[in-house]
Amino acid sequence: MKALFFGSIGTIVETSEIQRQSFNLAFKEAGLNWYWNIATYCDLLRAPGGKKRIRNYSKSVLNENIVDLIHSKKEEYFEKFLSENLSPREGVTEIIDLCTKSKIKLGFITTTSLKNINSIKTALLGKLDFSCFDIITSIEDVKNPKPDSEVYAFALSELGLDKNDVYVIEDTKANQSAAIELGITCFLNPGEYALVGTNDNPNYEISKSISSIINNT
Repeated sequence: MKALFFGSIGTIVETSEIQRQSFNLAFKEAGLNWYWNIATYCDLLRAPGGKKRIRNYSKSVLNENIVDLIHSKKEEYFEKFLSENLSPREGVTEIIDLCTKSKIKLGFITTTSLKNINSIKTALLGKLDFSCFDIITSIEDVKNPKPDSEVYAFALSELGLDKNDVYVIEDTKANQSAAIELGITCFLNPGEYALVGTNDNPNYEISKSISSIINNT
């Protein structure tokens, strides 16, 4: 293994409930009689991308200006909520430390907005040093967000790596498919609201798995 990619915000920090609450406040401010309870939001997480979830839920009735407005308001609320105490997910700092000591490159390969990335950086200040990542991507780097595999192709190209040099951690089946489509080995480490079954082969001891790979390389 020459590199390990964390594939989304959810692989680093659990924010699903904050995201859900932020969407609901944005809907209210937009005058929509919408409310995403936990069950609804879990189902919507099958498709990555906040704007895509808004479109899907509205059955494409809302025009793009309204979708953009709602999503912008949601990000504002999300940033406010992130001022609360947050910590990296279990095993994240251990994995990063091990990779750094083993001279394995690290990537944060997401297609979220730069604003969200910067908000996460601020929220985890003093708990996670994002300078450890050799590459951090955003929606600005690609035309097509996940589950399209474009961002992974971009990351491999930028680092001069082959698909067989890299392992990926993703938090949902949809995001996992973006890596698998390119033939990259990808562990599914589900977030709290990700819908998974035993047949999806979820990995709940991700730090042990990564450690085993590094120690046997």
